Amino acid sequence: MSTEFKRPKICVPLTGKTTEELVAQAEKIRQSSADMVEWRADYFTEIQDLEQTLVTLRTLRNKLSNKELLFTFRTKEEGGEAQIRLDDYKELCLSVCKLQLVDMIDIELAQAEFLGRYFIKQLKETQTICLMSYHNFERTPKDAELIFKIGLMQQMGADIGKLALMPQQLNDVLRTMSLIEKAHSFYDLPLAVMAMGDLGKITRVAGELMGSQFTFGYFGENSAPGQIQVEMLDQILTTLSIQETVKEEEIG
Repeated sequence: MSTEFKRPKICVPLTGKTTEELVAQAEKIRQSSADMVEWRADYFTEIQDLEQTLVTLRTLRNKLSNKELLFTFRTKEEGGEAQIRLDDYKELCLSVCKLQLVDMIDIELAQAEFLGRYFIKQLKETQTICLMSYHNFERTPKDAELIFKIGLMQQMGADIGKLALMPQQLNDVLRTMSLIEKAHSFYDLPLAVMAMGDLGKITRVAGELMGSQFTFGYFGENSAPGQIQVEMLDQILTTLSIQETVKEEEIG
């Protein structure tokens, strides 16, 4: 067996509070090294107005035609800027996907567990990639707990899993860096994994080694602790690129 290393995509968040701010950010990010753009819709002050939200989404899609677009409403419980009722969360996500203007949508694992697998099935029927996420801004849970959550993501129908964890000590960072390899002994779900804060910065540039699908940088304003400016992140990923295929020892 052998491991082929793949550079993670760089994703940059849009955090504007108004349509005008979002458009201004999008015009700048359009020219950046980012592969993906995440609209953090929980920052949007008119998020309760579904029609205006969808109009703004269409505008952003037009501005960012050269980038993959990820739609995210991050709840307060997982570090977001706004709160929303479960029914409204469901309607928002389904409405966004039905427009077929985004490549990917972020659904928090906790919300998916409440809304069920049929909800995920409905999202995926629109040909939108389902990214299922888990964030812990307090600590890095034990490996067994994290692998259990990854298993839930796969069972719920996720296309990609994302875990963002807060390390309290060096060992938390090292465990995070090896999590994908451990998880893939049990599940084949593609994963994006990162440790947050200054202590976790190394995981944001080590995605190729870790097997992470993408990493988050920022352009202007970050949306999570430890993010690195997008152009600097691009340079570091290029410098750390792994050119060779590593052979693994056969077991048994």
